Amino acid sequence: MTNEAPSDIVEEFMRIQRYSDVIESISEKAFYFFVGAVFCGGLGGLLLKYKGDGYFVGLGYVLFLAAIGLVGYGLFVVSETRKVKNFTIDCPICTEVNELTEKPKDEDITCIACNHRIPIKDGKVLSVMQVRCGFCNSLNYYSDKTDLLICETCNHEIPIHQEDGKPVKHLPKGFALVDDNMLYELVLNEGSKTDEDLVKTLQSMLALNRNQVRDLLDETPVTLLQGITRMKADMLTAQLTSHGAKAEARTIQQ
Repeated sequence: MTNEAPSDIVEEFMRIQRYSDVIESISEKAFYFFVGAVFCGGLGGLLLKYKGDGYFVGLGYVLFLAAIGLVGYGLFVVSETRKVKNFTIDCPICTEVNELTEKPKDEDITCIACNHRIPIKDGKVLSVMQVRCGFCNSLNYYSDKTDLLICETCNHEIPIHQEDGKPVKHLPKGFALVDDNMLYELVLNEGSKTDEDLVKTLQSMLALNRNQVRDLLDETPVTLLQGITRMKADMLTAQLTSHGAKAEARTIQQ
């Protein structure tokens, strides 16, 4: 789900219920009455069948009457499902149909399929725009209601177009990921030159041939790259670690 600013994710004051949840709740309630009816009817039948001296005959009839009453009330509860209103809206992102018990006015709804917020204004679903994060290239969605947007993958703030005259908002300090402007070096502490996946990864990463990579692995610990960002260093470290190597990012002393 796309991360928006706190002011854009305000909880609905009167939460609109989903149609399926209401139907399930009513059905569950009716089920308990039907189970009670079966229990009372079964116990009443046993008391009447094995009445013995007749001490429990009256109780048997009472239980039968209770069973009938429970069945009747259970049917009444089931009939309530016909009174539940059904209003559908389509998610503009994944096109999934969301069924609600009432028409939303300005309350955004979370899609049951993709978990993105469905922007709604004056009872109408707003169209959504797509934007790629400039840091991790992941796809994010926003609408005309969105003032601030945070990447759902890397938590960086994504600048979005503002209408003319609309004040530009900024995220509170500490809410979004703050860039690390320091430079780092990637150091390989340990790695096996017999690991073909590791050798191929280093070939691609350093633009070296196979023999050069093998010689490099014999000289560990060794600095692979210098002057790279923290994000790139962490990404390459994770890539090397997945192939059994041990690497770390170190700050470059300036």
